[in-house]
Amino acid sequence: MPGVPAPRQPGRFLTALAVFAGLFGVVGWRLHSLQIDMGPELAAMADKQSRRVWELPAARGSIIDAQGTPLVESLGTWTVTCDPRYMDDRLGATVRLSEVLGLPRDHFREQFEHGRNGRLLAKGLDDATADKVRALKLAGVYVRRAFTRTYHHDRLAAHVLGFVQADGNGGGGLEQQFNGILRGEPGRETLKVDALGHAVLTGLDCKEAKAGSHIQLAIDLAVQRSLQVHLMAAVEKHAPLSACGLVVRPTTGEIVALASWPDFMPQTREGLEGAALRNNPLTYVYEPGSTIKPLIAGAAVAERLARFEERINCEQGAWTYREGRGVRTIHEKSGGNGVLTVNMGIAKSDNIMMAKLGIRLGPERLKAWVSNLRFGSRTGICLPGEEVGIVPRGNWSNINEGMSVPMGHNLSVTPIQLALAHAAVANGGEWLPPRLVKRIWGRDATGREVELALPPLDPPRRMYEPADAAAIQAAMTYTMTEGTGKRVALEGYISAGKTGTAEKIVNGRYSNDHNVGSFVCWAPAGPGQRPELLALVIIDDPSRNGRFGSETAAPVVQKVLQEALAHLRVPPTEPLDEPKPAVAENTPAPGKKKARH
Repeated sequence: MPGVPAPRQPGRFLTALAVFAGLFGVVGWRLHSLQIDMGPELAAMADKQSRRVWELPAARGSIIDAQGTPLVESLGTWTVTCDPRYMDDRLGATVRLSEVLGLPRDHFREQFEHGRNGRLLAKGLDDATADKVRALKLAGVYVRRAFTRTYHHDRLAAHVLGFVQADGNGGGGLEQQFNGILRGEPGRETLKVDALGHAVLTGLDCKEAKAGSHIQLAIDLAVQRSLQVHLMAAVEKHAPLSACGLVVRPTTGEIVALASWPDFMPQTREGLEGAALRNNPLTYVYEPGSTIKPLIAGAAVAERLARFEERINCEQGAWTYREGRGVRTIHEKSGGNGVLTVNMGIAKSDNIMMAKLGIRLGPERLKAWVSNLRFGSRTGICLPGEEVGIVPRGNWSNINEGMSVPMGHNLSVTPIQLALAHAAVANGGEWLPPRLVKRIWGRDATGREVELALPPLDPPRRMYEPADAAAIQAAMTYTMTEGTGKRVALEGYISAGKTGTAEKIVNGRYSNDHNVGSFVCWAPAGPGQRPELLALVIIDDPSRNGRFGSETAAPVVQKVLQEALAHLRVPPTEPLDEPKPAVAENTPAPGKKKARH
């Protein structure tokens, strides 16, 4: 009825009051839970979400040559990354970054649509380009310092230097062997960002990166370039399966140049597959052929079982040896020789003479000399992957190893093993370990240079007495004036050398059509002269324009040594001749077979 007040409903009021009181209680409980019970945990989560921890990359150490010329450096560049979740204008960022960086818009769209932060947009930027990106002031886009590993000379010394993998670790050569020394220690920087990813506070926590240490090599860039240029010319001319070479300083063991083909581009890793992975001077295992003959003849002379001027009957190219029930006949494919001095036998590379010297040594002494020459042992060079070669185990016999090993068969060596054995002869009979690294240094917190320890080396050892080594060298100089090395003698220098042509085993038999050509030579090599450089080149299975070591490997060694000695300003030891024509091929006279060198 009008004017009559509504009846009181205390139950409804109390119910509403209870509901609101309950709601306030729940809110209060939740606030207490969030602020009191979970407060520290939530504060830590908020702090974590607003912080960014950046790794500060360390500059990888440089590698320089013997003269201080940079071979590899880490150059300071800039990297652009993004956090798509913090970007407020992806379309605008796509257009503007594409214009500044010169990259297609699709590249940025793909990165921005990704669900995870920390996407890489560009790397290797110079200072000017990095400044342009910063000027855009794009939310969620960051410009950070980085270092680009730069190989200054393309393929030069690729197998020595190695390369750096995507994760920043070395993947071959010195980069792998000295990764811990070169890579340095990364630092870190912590900064606070707002909801859009803009930095609002920096320097919360900062640890400076420590740059890597530096390495100086015994490699001489000019000699290395000469070796690779002429080795590649031989590859083009003879189309082998592989090729390699090295240049050594006999009086110090320093590796002045080392090259292997197939090769690759360290900067881009182009061609880094299959055979290009092998560092042939350390890993190519082959029968040395005639290049071992002066070393074994020298062993017989050192044991006083022969003299270099002694005359030995070489049986006109056919000789049969009997031992118990065993019979073995050697045939000289070149037609053979009569009576020769040991000097002339080495110069003519006579197999029958070498077999007779091996029998004089006997199996046990011959085996001991092979070990003394360090065949079957690693040289200890500070590069990964060195092989030991193959030396027959068990008991040796005259009719097998005694006749085969002195001819350069029935054992396999690596190029660096053979080069260092000959370097020992050049060095008066003393074997020296290979020295590739001359110096390692870094900087302390004050910027002062600190010298670091060099890699350990095997101790020197005496292979021959000085007089015996001088006699071997004299025999090898005779080879260069009267024997298989005559056509590649060095102009202006007395040189000592030996060619080699080893037949490869195909289908279980030695093949006439598949050979390994090699040549080892050093200069100066006159009596009392200091040997400056020794070079060895191996051409594996040449398929055209000659197959003997005197045709394939020897011209390379001749050109490299001639250029390297001039580069190092080594005074000529002989009067200079009139200019010579190009090195001729080893073409036999009509009706006469080629000599097997």
